[in-house]
Amino acid sequence: MANRLPIEGQRFRIDENIDEITLLFFRERGSSPLILIKPDGSKWYEARHPIEQVTWYTNENFDMIRIKEPMPGPWQVAGRVDEENDAVIVSDVKFKAEPLPSPLYENEHIKVEGTLYNGDSPVKTARFHETVILEVLFISTNNADFDNFGVDPKRIGEFSDNGRGYDEYSGDGTFTSRFKLNITPGEYLPTYELTTPLYDRSYETEPVVIEASPVKFEMKLAKQAEQDHKLIIDIDDQRVALKSFALNGKVDFPNGEERTFSLSEVNKSKVSVPIANLDYGKHLIDMSVFATNQQGREFELVIDDYSFIANRPSPQPLSQAEQLAAKRSALEQERLEKQRQRDEQDSQLIANIIAIVSINLVLVIFGVGIIWYLRKRSRVPKTPSKGKND
Repeated sequence: MANRLPIEGQRFRIDENIDEITLLFFRERGSSPLILIKPDGSKWYEARHPIEQVTWYTNENFDMIRIKEPMPGPWQVAGRVDEENDAVIVSDVKFKAEPLPSPLYENEHIKVEGTLYNGDSPVKTARFHETVILEVLFISTNNADFDNFGVDPKRIGEFSDNGRGYDEYSGDGTFTSRFKLNITPGEYLPTYELTTPLYDRSYETEPVVIEASPVKFEMKLAKQAEQDHKLIIDIDDQRVALKSFALNGKVDFPNGEERTFSLSEVNKSKVSVPIANLDYGKHLIDMSVFATNQQGREFELVIDDYSFIANRPSPQPLSQAEQLAAKRSALEQERLEKQRQRDEQDSQLIANIIAIVSINLVLVIFGVGIIWYLRKRSRVPKTPSKGKND
C-alpha cells in the first residue's frame, strides 16, 4: 500500500484484508481533533472510540490513529484537515543515517545527516517531522580493551528537519544533527532512537572507535605579576597535519573582562599562546580547533570547559642584606615607638603637675581672700543706737 493515503476531499478508502493500519492526518494548527466516519455511518471521536480496537493520539497539530481490523470500504474524515500536507499511512518507519567517519575524536563536533523512511519510501510530507523525535545514543560495546568499558550509555544529540540550526531545509525529509563527542574515548555502538506518539524504534549501526583527543592543553602560570600566563598546546603530528591546524579561543577573566585569541600557520607540534595576567582567580577558556588528520579528513574539536585558577603569588624571600636592613628598620621603629611613649608620659606628667599647682594656687588665693575679708569686717567700729529721748 502506498504511504500517502489516497484521500479525495474528506474521503478515503481502506481495502479488505487489512489487519492493521495507522493513519496520520495533519490539521490546521490549533484546530480541534478530527472525527472519523466509518463506512456504515457510525462515528469515532478522539474521546469516544473502541479502545480495544483503536489507539488515538492527538495534539494541537495532528491526529495519529491506529486501527486494528478496520472495516473495508469508504471512510470519511470531518475536521479542518491541512490540505497542503497529505494524509499518511504510517507503516514501517525507519531512519538511515550516513556512515560516521573513522576515526572519531574526543570532543569532536560532527554534523550527521540521515533520511527518514516510511516503508521503502523517503518521507516527503513536509510536516512529518512534527510527529517524531529522533535522537542518537552512544552505547559502550563493553570491550575490556578500551577505556569506556562499563560506562553508561549517553544521549549526545537530536536530529531535526525544521530548517533551523544546521538543518538546511525544513520538511525536505533530511534530518540533521550536530553533536559533540564529549565522552570517554573507546569503542561505541551508535544507536538512533525514533519515537512517535504510538511506538518507538531503535536502529544500531556498526561500532565506531572514539580516540583520545589529538590536541592536548596545559597551562603554565606566571610567577610574577608582570608576566603573562602561557597556554601550552601539544599537537599529535602523527595524527594531525600541522599546516592545517587553526585555533580560535576566548578567555573570560576573573575581573569580568573578555578577550579572544587565535592561532594558525603552525609548524611545530608544541606551541604556546600568551594569556594576559589581569587578575587572580578562576579563568574560563572556550576553544575551537580546526584541522585535518593524516588521512585527509577535516574535523573540529570544541573545548568549552577548560579553566585554571591564578593564585596571588607568595612574597619572595628576602636576601641577607634585605633581612638585616628590615631588622634594623624594625628596631628603629621600636625605639621610636618607645621614645614616643616616653614623651607622651612626660607630657602627661607635666600637664598633671601644672594642673595640680594651678588648683592649689587657686585654693590658696581663695583662702587668703576669705581671711582678708573676715579680718576687715571684724575691724569696723559698731555705731551706738540713738535712744527715744534724744
